[in-house]
Amino acid sequence: MLRGKAIFIISLFAIAAAIIFWLLYHKGQALWPAAQSLTKTAATLTTGGPPVKPAMKRVRTAQGEIEIPVEPKRIVALYYLGHLLTLGVTPVGASQAELEYTFLKEKVAGIANVGQSLEKIAALEPDLIIAIDRQNYEQLAKIAPTVVIPWDHKDVYEELRELAALLNKNQAAETWITAFEIKAERARQKLAGAIAASETVGIYEIWGKGVWLINIDYGRGARNLYKTFQLKPPETAAKYIIAKGDGINLSLETLPQYAADHMFVLVSPAQGGQKQAGEIMESDIWRNLPAAKNNHIYEIDRKEFWPNDPISLENQLDIQLEMLLSRNKK
Repeated sequence: MLRGKAIFIISLFAIAAAIIFWLLYHKGQALWPAAQSLTKTAATLTTGGPPVKPAMKRVRTAQGEIEIPVEPKRIVALYYLGHLLTLGVTPVGASQAELEYTFLKEKVAGIANVGQSLEKIAALEPDLIIAIDRQNYEQLAKIAPTVVIPWDHKDVYEELRELAALLNKNQAAETWITAFEIKAERARQKLAGAIAASETVGIYEIWGKGVWLINIDYGRGARNLYKTFQLKPPETAAKYIIAKGDGINLSLETLPQYAADHMFVLVSPAQGGQKQAGEIMESDIWRNLPAAKNNHIYEIDRKEFWPNDPISLENQLDIQLEMLLSRNKK
C-alpha cells in the first residue's frame, strides 16, 4: 500500500517535471529570435555609443601645461618622425619632408602624408599632435592636444629623452642611447689610428651666396664629427661651430682662413648653388687648400645628411667613418 503510494507520488513528480521542461523548451524557442535581436541591439549600442575616454595626464610644454592621453594611439608628427620611430612609435601622419628622408623611407609604410594641411590632419582623428613651432598652433589644438617641442639647439639625446618622457618610452630612449654610445666608441677607436689628434674637420655647404661653415646643431653630419667622433674644428672657426649659433657664411676669399684639414662638402641648390659650387671648386684658391691637395675633401649627399634624427645619424656615422678610413690608411 505504502509502496504503491510512493510510486504514485514519484510518477506525479516526473510528469510535472516533463511538463515544466516542455513548457520551458517551447517558450525558449519562441523567445529565441527576440533574444537574438536584443543581443544585436546591445552590440550596436556598445560599439556605436560614446567612446570610453582614455586616461589623461597633464604635461608642461612650451605652450604651458596641457592635458594629453597617457597612451596616445593616433599621433600626427609634424616633426621628430625619426625620433618617434626610434622609440618604437609609429604615427598615423607626418610631414612630407620627413617622410622623404633617405634613411626613413623604408620605415614609413602606412604613415599618411599630411604636409601642413589642417584638413588632412583632422581627417586622421589624432589624439596627439607633435610640432616644432607655433605655426597654426591654435587651429591644431582644436583638433587634438598639441605639444610644441622647439628645436632650440638641443642635442639628439635631449630631444629623444624629452619625447620619451612625453610618451612613456624612457627605456626605449636609454636603450638606443646606450647602443649608439657603444657604436661611437668603436668608431673612435678605428679613427684613432687614421686621424691625428692635431687634425681638424669641418662641414661646408656651398650655396648661391658663398660657403656656409656648418654649426654643430644644424645637421649635415656635424653632430657626428664633433660629438660622436670627438674630432676638432679649425681653431679659427671653433666659436662659430661648437657654440650656439648659425655657423658662418664665407666668401671664396675668406675660406682659407677657416679651412679644415678634412672638409666635408655638400651643395645646396638654393639660389644657383650648383653653379656656384662648380666655380668655387675650379678656382685656384680651392685647389690650393690643404684638404684639396691631400685628397681630404669628402663630398656628401645633402639629402642624406640634412636630417639630424637618431636613425639618420646612425647611417651618417657609417658613411662618414668609411670616408675617413678609406682616405687615411696608415
